[in-house]
Formats: sequence, structure tokens, C-alpha cells
Amino acid sequence: MKKQKVVILDNEQQNKHDLDAIHKMQEGWSKVDQFPVYTPDLQWFENMVRTEKENSRKKLRKELSIFLIIALFILSGIIVSFYQMPVVFIFIQIITPVFIAYYTISRFRKKVKNQ
Repeated sequence: MKKQKVVILDNEQQNKHDLDAIHKMQEGWSKVDQFPVYTPDLQWFENMVRTEKENSRKKLRKELSIFLIIALFILSGIIVSFYQMPVVFIFIQIITPVFIAYYTISRFRKKVKNQ
């Protein structure tokens, strides 16, 4: 850690320093008070809320459609493999939980190791 130099001031210098700081703060506050404050009307807030709701609905629809398309591809692949190649289907059914367990345990160990 860096050593800091401390300058000891006597009472008069300290009081003058404090008064100067107070005066500068008051000047700054008066400058801030001079700025006009604009508060938007209620209609602006309602429009903002409406547009945000529309954007969130669009995003939800997009995410759901992508999810459903991917889910249909996965399910159709599983159904085809079940009827065409039952051995591959059983292999996938065994490997999937093993992979999920391995992935979860490795992520947990990594998280614990970092803490």
C-alpha cells in the first residue's frame, strides 16, 4: 500500500480550508439549481411502456419459435432413430444422462475450485 503524506494544519488554516470548501460546494449547487428541469408528461411514459411491452412480446415469440423448431428437429431425430435403428436410440438414451451428469459435476468442481 502506498504511504500517504499527512499535512497537519493549525485551526485557522483548517477553518479557512473548510469554509472555502463549503463556499465552492454552495456555488456548485446554485449552478445545478439554475438548470431547467423537464419532466415528461404521462403520455410519454405510457408510450414508452407500450413500446417496451411490444418489444418483449416480439422477443418472446422469436425465442419460442426457435425453441419449438429445435425441439421438433430433436424429437423427429429421436423418433426416426427409434424406428430405424433401435440400438442407436438405446445408446443415445444411455449416453445423454451420463454426459449431463459428467458436465454438471465438472462445472461444480470448477466453481468450487475457483472459490
